[in-house]
Amino acid sequence: MPLTDSELMAQLQAGNDAAVEEISHRYGTELRLFCQRMVYDAALAEDIVQDVLLKCCRMSKQTRPSGSLRGWLYQVARNRSIDEIRRMHPKMRLSALATSRHLFERGAIPLDKKSTPAGQAMKADRAQRVQMTIESMDEPLREVVILYFFQGLSREEVAEAVGLSLAGVKARLSKATRELREHLKSFDDSSL
Repeated sequence: MPLTDSELMAQLQAGNDAAVEEISHRYGTELRLFCQRMVYDAALAEDIVQDVLLKCCRMSKQTRPSGSLRGWLYQVARNRSIDEIRRMHPKMRLSALATSRHLFERGAIPLDKKSTPAGQAMKADRAQRVQMTIESMDEPLREVVILYFFQGLSREEVAEAVGLSLAGVKARLSKATRELREHLKSFDDSSL
Protein backbone atom coordinates (compact mmCIF):
# COMPACT_ATOMS: atom_id res chain seq x y z
CA MET A 1 0.00 0.00 0.00
CA PRO A 2 1.43 3.40 -0.96
CA LEU A 3 2.49 5.79 1.76
CA THR A 4 0.40 8.86 2.49
CA ASP A 5 1.96 12.30 2.12
CA SER A 6 2.12 12.60 5.92
CA GLU A 7 4.02 9.31 6.15
CA LEU A 8 6.37 10.45 3.38
CA MET A 9 7.00 13.67 5.27
CA ALA A 10 7.84 11.71 8.43
CA GLN A 11 10.21 9.48 6.46
CA LEU A 12 11.92 12.52 4.94
CA GLN A 13 12.55 13.91 8.41
CA ALA A 14 13.97 10.56 9.47
CA GLY A 15 16.46 10.74 6.59
CA ASN A 16 14.97 7.92 4.50
CA ASP A 17 16.22 8.33 0.92
CA ALA A 18 13.48 6.04 -0.39
CA ALA A 19 10.98 8.77 0.52
CA VAL A 20 12.72 11.18 -1.86
CA GLU A 21 12.46 8.59 -4.64
CA GLU A 22 8.76 8.14 -3.91
CA ILE A 23 8.21 11.92 -3.96
CA SER A 24 10.06 12.13 -7.26
CA HIS A 25 7.90 9.33 -8.66
CA ARG A 26 4.66 10.79 -7.31
CA TYR A 27 5.18 14.52 -7.94
CA GLY A 28 8.20 14.87 -10.24
CA THR A 29 6.31 15.06 -13.53
CA GLU A 30 3.76 17.63 -12.39
CA LEU A 31 6.46 19.74 -10.70
CA ARG A 32 8.54 19.65 -13.89
CA LEU A 33 5.56 20.78 -15.96
CA PHE A 34 4.78 23.56 -13.47
CA CYS A 35 8.38 24.79 -13.56
CA GLN A 36 8.39 24.70 -17.36
CA ARG A 37 5.22 26.78 -17.39
CA MET A 38 6.89 29.26 -15.05
CA VAL A 39 10.38 29.53 -16.65
CA TYR A 40 9.71 28.27 -20.22
CA ASP A 41 12.80 26.08 -20.29
CA ALA A 42 12.74 22.28 -19.93
CA ALA A 43 16.37 21.95 -18.83
CA LEU A 44 16.04 24.72 -16.28
CA ALA A 45 12.78 23.20 -15.02
CA GLU A 46 14.58 19.88 -14.52
CA ASP A 47 17.31 21.64 -12.54
CA ILE A 48 14.71 23.32 -10.35
CA VAL A 49 12.96 20.02 -9.63
CA GLN A 50 16.31 18.48 -8.70
CA ASP A 51 16.86 21.38 -6.29
CA VAL A 52 13.43 20.71 -4.77
CA LEU A 53 14.34 17.04 -4.29
CA LEU A 54 17.68 18.05 -2.73
CA LYS A 55 15.77 20.23 -0.27
CA CYS A 56 13.74 17.12 0.57
CA CYS A 57 16.97 15.26 1.33
CA ARG A 58 18.03 18.01 3.73
CA MET A 59 14.76 18.08 5.65
CA SER A 60 14.95 17.56 9.38
CA LYS A 61 12.48 17.68 12.24
CA GLN A 62 13.33 21.33 12.76
CA THR A 63 12.49 22.22 9.15
CA ARG A 64 9.14 20.43 9.00
CA PRO A 65 6.87 22.48 6.80
CA SER A 66 3.34 23.15 7.91
CA GLY A 67 0.50 22.03 5.66
CA SER A 68 0.55 19.45 2.93
CA LEU A 69 3.58 17.87 1.29
CA ARG A 70 2.28 18.76 -2.17
CA GLY A 71 1.73 22.40 -1.22
CA TRP A 72 5.21 22.61 0.29
CA LEU A 73 6.81 21.06 -2.82
CA TYR A 74 5.07 23.62 -5.01
CA GLN A 75 6.13 26.41 -2.67
CA VAL A 76 9.78 25.40 -3.00
CA ALA A 77 9.46 24.96 -6.78
CA ARG A 78 7.71 28.31 -7.13
CA ASN A 79 10.34 30.16 -5.12
CA ARG A 80 13.17 28.61 -7.15
CA SER A 81 11.32 29.41 -10.40
CA ILE A 82 10.89 33.04 -9.36
CA ASP A 83 14.62 33.24 -8.59
CA GLU A 84 15.40 31.96 -12.08
CA ILE A 85 12.90 34.30 -13.76
CA ARG A 86 14.54 37.25 -12.02
CA ARG A 87 17.94 36.14 -13.32
CA MET A 88 16.74 35.82 -16.91
CA HIS A 89 17.36 38.54 -19.42
CA PRO A 90 14.00 39.70 -20.87
CA LYS A 91 15.01 38.72 -24.43
CA MET A 92 15.98 35.25 -23.26
CA ARG A 93 12.61 34.85 -21.54
CA LEU A 94 10.69 35.94 -24.65
CA SER A 95 12.70 33.55 -26.80
CA ALA A 96 11.99 30.67 -24.41
CA LEU A 97 8.31 31.62 -24.32
CA ALA A 98 8.06 31.52 -28.12
CA THR A 99 9.33 27.93 -28.19
CA SER A 100 7.18 26.77 -25.27
CA ARG A 101 3.64 27.35 -26.52
CA HIS A 102 2.79 23.63 -26.16
CA LEU A 103 3.14 23.76 -22.36
CA PHE A 104 -0.37 25.09 -21.88
CA GLU A 105 -2.12 22.67 -24.23
CA ARG A 106 -2.69 20.08 -21.54
CA GLY A 107 -5.31 21.29 -19.15
CA ALA A 108 -6.37 24.20 -21.30
CA ILE A 109 -9.44 24.28 -23.49
CA PRO A 110 -10.31 20.89 -25.00
CA LEU A 111 -11.24 21.11 -28.64
CA ASP A 112 -14.53 19.56 -29.65
CA LYS A 113 -13.80 17.03 -32.40
CA LYS A 114 -17.45 17.12 -33.52
CA SER A 115 -17.44 20.78 -34.49
CA THR A 116 -16.72 21.95 -38.00
CA PRO A 117 -13.13 22.54 -39.11
CA ALA A 118 -13.81 26.27 -38.92
CA GLY A 119 -15.17 25.86 -35.39
CA GLN A 120 -12.13 23.84 -34.36
CA ALA A 121 -9.84 26.52 -35.80
CA MET A 122 -11.70 29.23 -33.88
CA LYS A 123 -11.46 27.23 -30.66
CA ALA A 124 -7.75 26.62 -31.21
CA ASP A 125 -7.35 30.37 -31.78
CA ARG A 126 -9.24 31.05 -28.54
CA ALA A 127 -7.00 28.63 -26.65
CA GLN A 128 -3.97 30.49 -27.97
CA ARG A 129 -5.46 33.84 -26.95
CA VAL A 130 -6.18 32.50 -23.47
CA GLN A 131 -2.57 31.39 -23.19
CA MET A 132 -1.28 34.75 -24.43
CA THR A 133 -3.53 36.54 -21.95
CA ILE A 134 -2.23 34.38 -19.11
CA GLU A 135 1.34 35.10 -20.21
CA SER A 136 0.67 38.84 -20.15
CA MET A 137 -0.68 38.81 -16.58
CA ASP A 138 1.32 40.13 -13.66
CA GLU A 139 3.39 37.33 -12.12
CA PRO A 140 1.30 36.98 -8.91
CA LEU A 141 -1.89 36.46 -10.95
CA ARG A 142 -0.20 34.24 -13.52
CA GLU A 143 1.21 31.86 -10.94
CA VAL A 144 -2.13 31.29 -9.17
CA VAL A 145 -3.81 30.65 -12.54
CA ILE A 146 -1.14 28.10 -13.45
CA LEU A 147 -1.26 26.40 -10.06
CA TYR A 148 -5.06 26.24 -9.83
CA PHE A 149 -6.28 25.77 -13.39
CA PHE A 150 -3.37 23.99 -15.05
CA GLN A 151 -1.67 22.11 -12.19
CA GLY A 152 -4.92 21.22 -10.46
CA LEU A 153 -3.96 22.30 -6.95
CA SER A 154 -6.74 23.05 -4.50
CA ARG A 155 -7.14 26.63 -3.33
CA GLU A 156 -5.64 25.61 0.01
CA GLU A 157 -2.57 24.11 -1.72
CA VAL A 158 -2.21 27.24 -3.87
CA ALA A 159 -2.36 29.35 -0.72
CA GLU A 160 0.39 27.27 0.84
CA ALA A 161 2.51 27.33 -2.32
CA VAL A 162 2.39 31.10 -2.77
CA GLY A 163 2.30 32.05 0.92
CA LEU A 164 -1.11 33.69 0.94
CA SER A 165 -4.25 33.26 2.94
CA LEU A 166 -7.12 31.36 1.35
CA ALA A 167 -8.96 34.68 0.95
CA GLY A 168 -5.92 36.13 -0.83
CA VAL A 169 -5.85 33.24 -3.30
CA LYS A 170 -9.58 33.59 -3.96
CA ALA A 171 -9.10 37.31 -4.58
CA ARG A 172 -6.25 36.71 -7.04
CA LEU A 173 -8.19 34.00 -8.87
CA SER A 174 -11.19 36.31 -9.08
CA LYS A 175 -9.08 39.16 -10.46
CA ALA A 176 -7.38 36.84 -12.95
CA THR A 177 -10.76 35.52 -14.12
CA ARG A 178 -12.02 39.09 -14.60
CA GLU A 179 -8.89 39.92 -16.62
CA LEU A 180 -9.38 36.86 -18.79
CA ARG A 181 -13.03 37.74 -19.40
CA GLU A 182 -12.15 41.34 -20.22
CA HIS A 183 -9.45 40.36 -22.71
CA LEU A 184 -11.56 37.65 -24.31
CA LYS A 185 -15.01 39.24 -24.38
CA SER A 186 -14.63 40.01 -28.06
CA PHE A 187 -14.96 36.29 -28.76
CA ASP A 188 -18.45 35.19 -29.66
CA ASP A 189 -18.84 31.40 -29.53
CA SER A 190 -22.47 31.36 -30.59
CA SER A 191 -21.52 30.33 -34.12
CA LEU A 192 -19.45 27.30 -33.01
